[in-house]
Amino acid sequence: MSSPLAIAAVTAILKDLLNEGLINNDLSPVGSFVVTALPPDRITIGDTEESRLNLFLYQVTPNIGWRNAQYPSRDAQGMRVSNPPLALDLHYMLTAYGASDLTAEILLGYAMELLHDTPVLTRDAVKRSLSPNNPLPVNLIPADSQGRVAIDLADQIEVLKITPTYLSADELSKLWTAMQARYRPTVAYMVSTVLIQGNRPVRSPLPVLRRGENDEGVAVAPSTAPPPPAWPTILGITIQPADGAEPRSSAELGDALVINGANLAEGTITAEFAHRLLDPPLELPATNSADGTLSLTLPSSGDAAAADWPAGSYTLALRIERAGKPVQRTNEMPLILAPRLKPAPSIAAVGGQTELTVNVAPLVWPGQRIELLVGNQPVKVTVTAKTATIGVPVTLDPSEVPLPVRLRIDGAENILVRDPGERPLAFDPAQVLVPA
Repeated sequence: MSSPLAIAAVTAILKDLLNEGLINNDLSPVGSFVVTALPPDRITIGDTEESRLNLFLYQVTPNIGWRNAQYPSRDAQGMRVSNPPLALDLHYMLTAYGASDLTAEILLGYAMELLHDTPVLTRDAVKRSLSPNNPLPVNLIPADSQGRVAIDLADQIEVLKITPTYLSADELSKLWTAMQARYRPTVAYMVSTVLIQGNRPVRSPLPVLRRGENDEGVAVAPSTAPPPPAWPTILGITIQPADGAEPRSSAELGDALVINGANLAEGTITAEFAHRLLDPPLELPATNSADGTLSLTLPSSGDAAAADWPAGSYTLALRIERAGKPVQRTNEMPLILAPRLKPAPSIAAVGGQTELTVNVAPLVWPGQRIELLVGNQPVKVTVTAKTATIGVPVTLDPSEVPLPVRLRIDGAENILVRDPGERPLAFDPAQVLVPA
């Protein structure tokens, strides 16, 4: 980082850059001239006016990008613990004066071209302007009490950028009025960014040898989970297949349901299964488990009660009854009851055409949306009464491999893969058609 001498150093670099650039362009035809860095009100004008370029620092503003990078910080004893940088943008007025006609315009044109061709002051350019080989600016900018010198500007993180700032006539008028000086052709420039940072010693903590007890650090268990609800609430349903396979996303008749929730440990609990074709909902008793969950088992396909369970989408809610207290009901959770084909579908010739026979549990009800696909080929199905057997004429393309049969009832599809944990994965033989 640079020192408080950086502001003066930037002015000296720009002055040196303009002076060297104008000399290299050989402006002897316009006569003698000088490059200065004076306030405009101190420049002599009138009959004795001298041809010159004047660079005046008229404003200093904080740099927006760096101003919030760090803040001054001190410890509880008031001791400094860091040296944050002071980031500044410098605003200059470049003014041309002429002892004769057009001289000011010529000097200003060459100066603007030079700054246009030098949009960045490189580190090498800074070192060259502020090196001991260039004694004039160095002698004018002495070192400070901390040993910092102007050439430290070359070591700051940011390089210096020169950007023209085109002020309006009103802004220029206000500037010259405030300086109480006679107006001359003027162009404004901004130099960004100057970073001033001290090198005073700061307090620094000792290395950490142990992080809490047993060197394990602070025990922190962040969680985005919401707090547990105060009202009886279902949080999740796990489906345990009757055949012992891994839990699935859809249930079948005979599967067990494990219900996880909050405030479900007391009273008599009844599970209510609502379906669009059922009024009132179906009910099953739920049993408290040792781990705080509830469990229940759906009727199997051989039970008489299975005839009351259509396939499709359900919502499951719990009714909690306790002696001497009002009945409570939980929220509703969605549940899919999938159809299952058993035994496997078959085809046979009936009346000169091929007929596909599918046995399904639970029963298919009238009014349900039924979709049947053999492989990827759709088959139209309609029923007029509750049935466990669907027979439809089909025209199948020749196939050398078994064809999976998918039956969708109100969006609930039969489960083609019985055990997702089996490797390799395979279709359930009872859900596959073997072409004759």
